[in-house]
Amino acid sequence: MANDASKDPELDKLLERKAKEIAKGVKNTGNVVELNHSNFNDFIKTHDVAVVDFWATWCAPCFMLEPIIKRLAVEMPNVGFGRLNTEEEPEIAAKYYVMSLPTVMIFKNGDPVDQVVGVVPKKILQDRIKAYLND
Repeated sequence: MANDASKDPELDKLLERKAKEIAKGVKNTGNVVELNHSNFNDFIKTHDVAVVDFWATWCAPCFMLEPIIKRLAVEMPNVGFGRLNTEEEPEIAAKYYVMSLPTVMIFKNGDPVDQVVGVVPKKILQDRIKAYLND
């Protein structure tokens, strides 16, 4: 019986897609993905809407924003949420002209469409993200 299941091409495709999602760690998990040069581009392109929190270890406001980002990741499972440590990945921060921290950048289909600089209430960030979900 197990051998019959492995001959089902539709099942094979589903299992392969799920394995890729798990391996990337970027799909609908409610988690905030730690981003770096090896997964950043895939992350922003894999999601229709992706939110990236640019932060640094010395940035106190960044730590104030972190629980807001984590909460939104749980509440908005159709959006990809990631964090990029700008100390470890200065080239990516420079590419997107991130000059102040924290900066939250919203990507739509892999392209930057909006950004919020500084710590803002969850509702403001949530509303800015929602503006890109159904357009």
